[in-house]
Amino acid sequence: MSQLGKTAREYLLARTGYAAALPGGIHPDTNPVGGSMPYATYQQISRTRARDVAGNVLATTERVQFTVVAMTRAAAQTSAQWIADQIRATPSRQSVGSVLIFQWQVDDETSSAEVFDDGSDEAARTVDIDLTGTYKES
Repeated sequence: MSQLGKTAREYLLARTGYAAALPGGIHPDTNPVGGSMPYATYQQISRTRARDVAGNVLATTERVQFTVVAMTRAAAQTSAQWIADQIRATPSRQSVGSVLIFQWQVDDETSSAEVFDDGSDEAARTVDIDLTGTYKES
């Protein structure tokens, strides 16, 4: 599981406007069945650890993709923009729980049409946001 994704989720949960922006919440990998929309899921894309000569982890750089799902492109983009704005509001050194964030940034945003995989052919829109960050776990 993505530590950066988990930390970003914890950070976003504490931000003003979370319940309005993402009434369905933020979840690792998949949304619970029957959840509200819009919602977001996150998945780890890559992780690199910087180590000292003794093998101790000095810092970890990770890339995480958040996928926002909503019934309309406008709703998905609004929720995705809220996530991006919150990350951009505090881009550098901060502690979130037991993790020290050295820096994080939104790198990319893409949108597309999707169909739920439940056989009902309900059209939905998705917006993907790539988050890259460097951190150290306490």
